[in-house]
Amino acid sequence: MRIILTGDALFSSRNLANRLDATLVARLHRADAVFTNAEFTTPQPETTVAAGRGYVTAVRPDTLAEFQALNIKLVSFANNHSGDFGTAGMLDTLKAAHDQQLIVGGLAKSLDEARLPKFYDAADGRIGFVTATATRADVFMASNGGNGVPPRPGVNPLRWSETYQVTAAQFDQLQRISAELGLSASAAKGRQIERWPEPPADILEFGSLFQSHLKFEQATTAAFKTQVEPVDLAALKASIADAKRRSDFVFFNLHTHEGARADWYADQPADFVVEAAHAAIDAGADLVIGHGAHFMRGAERYHGKPIFYNLGSLLMEFEAGESIIPPEMYAAYQLDPHAKPSDLHHHRAIGEAGQFVGFNAHPKFSQNIVLEVTIDNGQVQLKVLPLDLGLDRENPIQRGLPKLATPAVAEKIFERLNQLSAFYDTQFKYTAEDHAFELISE
Repeated sequence: MRIILTGDALFSSRNLANRLDATLVARLHRADAVFTNAEFTTPQPETTVAAGRGYVTAVRPDTLAEFQALNIKLVSFANNHSGDFGTAGMLDTLKAAHDQQLIVGGLAKSLDEARLPKFYDAADGRIGFVTATATRADVFMASNGGNGVPPRPGVNPLRWSETYQVTAAQFDQLQRISAELGLSASAAKGRQIERWPEPPADILEFGSLFQSHLKFEQATTAAFKTQVEPVDLAALKASIADAKRRSDFVFFNLHTHEGARADWYADQPADFVVEAAHAAIDAGADLVIGHGAHFMRGAERYHGKPIFYNLGSLLMEFEAGESIIPPEMYAAYQLDPHAKPSDLHHHRAIGEAGQFVGFNAHPKFSQNIVLEVTIDNGQVQLKVLPLDLGLDRENPIQRGLPKLATPAVAEKIFERLNQLSAFYDTQFKYTAEDHAFELISE
């Protein structure tokens, strides 16, 4: 039994099976099934965009036919774009995915359903997987019905909290600033009227009680702390344990942009991601993968099981320009509301002097990986296949489309993966076959 696990898929053009690297396409089809994260929604033409979304990723429903042509059968739709077109858009996406006979993880018509494991039955075994999103989890999370209220469609959330730890002197200074700005008095009045409890003495909620605020905690040293929401973590562990009882191989996949020190583009993941990944392995997962960052993060072997904190992207095709772009999205980039998709994507890719900018300027967004996992009589063999998305290619129509990396690029990806994974005392060896990487045995 063989499965290929990939990162994020963002695309809008068609006929990919005949346009991508033929060797890569053949490799995808040699697997029983391929998994990806669809970082987009598929609204119907009459479905309106949600308010305040800024950057939207959406394509027409028939675009999902591309997945079947690439042997992509298992798909996560749980990410920070799941609700770009509101709950109606989520239902549109579910219908389009089911019409294409895709096995959907992490997005459903209720919270209980979104948390359920999903399964793929191959000829010689069963694969189970559980899907969640951390990024925008609180915004797009599903709910269960009750008290005459129907369930809300949404994602399986892995919510988390952030706390800024500061020294006693820094804490006192922040308290004084909050008092001088009148924020402390406003918050105290609001809590009294709303019947909300006061925070503990070593906690300061700095800012507006009703809009947004930062949570500061008095500590011995300054640090940025993140923690998983216990309710979501318990539900995740229960879903993985359920999948383990009913599968030959289980993987957990998490959509997470979050990095260390509140930096989406940091090489290390946020602490809560590590916490969740370890808990998933403890609950029975055989493998954990992250997606969402659009670049590769390091890997760790935890209790003998691999964790890949971010695979990067499988497809990052923007400039074909067939995605759905509402006027607000143009406005967010200071463009005319009647601009064309190519105006926006060119603006994000090419600077005033004609140089590559943004994602296109940094090789790490082009140099990503996919995992080829073979399970035979309970033995797991894992190969890491390096991809080159070529975001700096001369032809804009080719940018963001994956190729199996050349030996020179594969070597760079190998070196970077080992550099990032050294943080977790994990290393890979380079194999001549396919220019692939394999975990070094413990």
